[in-house]
Amino acid sequence: MHSVQTPGGRLERGTTEPVDASTVLLVRDGDGGLEVFLLQRHLDSDFAGGAYAFPGGKVDPADRELDPARWDGLEPSLVRDRVGARTDADALGLWVAAVRETFEEAGVLLARRDGAAVTAKDLASDSFQHARQRLATRAEHWDWGPWLHDEDLVLDLSALVPLSWWVTPHGMHKRFDTRFFLAEVPGGQLAAHDRIETTDSLWAPPSDVLRSAEEGRAVVIFPTRKNLEALDGHPSAGEALAAARRARSMRKVLPAIQVVDGAITVRHPDGGAPEGI
Repeated sequence: MHSVQTPGGRLERGTTEPVDASTVLLVRDGDGGLEVFLLQRHLDSDFAGGAYAFPGGKVDPADRELDPARWDGLEPSLVRDRVGARTDADALGLWVAAVRETFEEAGVLLARRDGAAVTAKDLASDSFQHARQRLATRAEHWDWGPWLHDEDLVLDLSALVPLSWWVTPHGMHKRFDTRFFLAEVPGGQLAAHDRIETTDSLWAPPSDVLRSAEEGRAVVIFPTRKNLEALDGHPSAGEALAAARRARSMRKVLPAIQVVDGAITVRHPDGGAPEGI
């Protein structure tokens, strides 16, 4: 099959069904206002190599079946329609995957123990470091449920607010049905890249990242850029979270791939000129 390599993946004839995925925009208040956390994907990554992106990844079957004693702050039946989930278990999986991937890729864990938020000291412990490494390894599939039980951790799913819903265009060799969530980094926790799938990380105002992408100093794929643009108008993390909480539904965005003068571009469903990727 003929394919064309692009910064966001490969374009192929035909299509594949998208898989459920969760992505998290971690935000905080910096000296100049709202800042967002981004990771730079390894150049050898099979998807969006070298691009700056938010922590996230595919929903695992175990995410949909996590012991109810290991999570709270969510009523799946009340949110499934908002995020387009087929079942309550699918809705739960999206939230759990968001927490798991944020821990694995950014070292931030949205969880509590004995009613108190996880601390930087917890995250620096051998147990937490080992768990993060086990999640990140591709040599095995590791179910972190028993570890959560042993550490008496309860995932705080209320910390995640649905933000947007994007589906990879038809024709890409990997397709994801991705729900983007917004979450404020817990006080005292420090986000950092995993040095496995990602090679660098930064906190920055959305406008700075967008400017770097426009000037060619950073690779930022289309949905990441659009989410940054949506975040850019908010002066603080609290304002951004409040706006996301006020939204009662999310529109599924499915851009289209279009070849213009030999270049592969993305056309947004709301119109406008095709944009390069």
